[in-house]
Amino acid sequence: MYGKMEILLSDRAFIGIVLSSVEVFKKECLGALLGVQTHGQIVVEHAIPFQTAKRTFSEVTPNWRKELRVNEAIPKLVHLQKLGYFHSHPQFGGKRGDTGLSETDENSMLETEIEIVVAINKGTRKSYWGESHNELAGSVPGYNIRLAGYYKAAKKGEITKRRIVCPYAVGFDNAFWER
Repeated sequence: MYGKMEILLSDRAFIGIVLSSVEVFKKECLGALLGVQTHGQIVVEHAIPFQTAKRTFSEVTPNWRKELRVNEAIPKLVHLQKLGYFHSHPQFGGKRGDTGLSETDENSMLETEIEIVVAINKGTRKSYWGESHNELAGSVPGYNIRLAGYYKAAKKGEITKRRIVCPYAVGFDNAFWER
């Protein structure tokens, strides 16, 4: 049924994920993804960062009591469902950030939810946004960024990488970067 499921990011979600990653660079960011899940596509409308998460360069832990407050407020504010989470893997020292899931990441994923992992590395080379290997990659001034999406199946709990689509990001370069 969901064999070719894609993750579609709205402009708001893309901006929220990228800015959250840049804001706390050298430490990991964490946030919730809100949207709708349809047959064959997950549409992420909003990315809401968790401000009270405990952050290090290699780990981020939410304040579960405060996240519960947010989860209770969501249905009162919007008619969207919580689809999962996003978090970043920043460059630290000589170790570059990557988009792979750690064992901890895999164990914390819930069935039928997604996880978007952001690899964020220092960089001076401008790279236009585009898709490569089911990831979305590009740059903002000072940083090279890649986003990968993962989905955890309901029955067997199998985690698979899914294509991320964001028309805004791909068109972003034409609107804002000088050529």
